[in-house]
Amino acid sequence: MTELEKMIIAKDNIEKLANGIDPKSDKVLSKKTVLSDIDLSQDFFLISDVLRQVIENGGVVAKPMRRNSALPPFSLPDEMFGQIEVTEKPAMIRQFTERINGLVDDSVMRKLKVTALTKWLVDNGFLCEEIVNDKKRKKPTEAGEELGIYSEERDGQYGGYLAILYKEPAQRHLINNLNQIIAISNGV
Repeated sequence: MTELEKMIIAKDNIEKLANGIDPKSDKVLSKKTVLSDIDLSQDFFLISDVLRQVIENGGVVAKPMRRNSALPPFSLPDEMFGQIEVTEKPAMIRQFTERINGLVDDSVMRKLKVTALTKWLVDNGFLCEEIVNDKKRKKPTEAGEELGIYSEERDGQYGGYLAILYKEPAQRHLINNLNQIIAISNGV
C-alpha cells in the first residue's frame, strides 16, 4: 500500500470519527464516549481537511497559504447552492459550514464563517443567547425548533455541553438564505 493510499484511508477514518461513526464497524458512536466530544469532532474535521489537501496535492505537503485576510471575501455562485450536501442525519453548524466551504478553493478566497450562520439565526429569531455559568451560549427558540433545530446535552472532555443540531429542513432553510449569510460573513 502506498503512502497516498494510507492517507486516503486515514482521512476516511478521521472523517467518520468527526461524524460520530466508528470507522471499524460503521456504527454510530455512543454519545457517552469521548469520541463524541464536540471539540474532538471539530479537531477531526480539521485533520480530515488537512489530509484532503495533502491528498489533492499528490501526498506532498504544500507551501503555507497566503494569509486569510489578504484573500477576497467568500462567494458562491447561485448555481452551486444545489451542490451543498443536505443530510437526513442532523448536523452541527460547523459540519454544515464545512460542507459549503468544501465547494470552493480556500486558497483563492476566505472561508464562510460559522459565526455568520449563527448570527443570522439569532438575528432572525431561530436561536437565542443565554448566560449559563457566566458563559454565553445559544439555544433554539420555538421558531428554531419548528424549523428543525434542536439541542441535546452531551458529555465532553471538559464536562457537559449543549450541542445544537440542524435537521434537513433547517439545513435547506440556511441554503435558501445563504446570500444574506454570506453578506454577514463578509462584513457587508
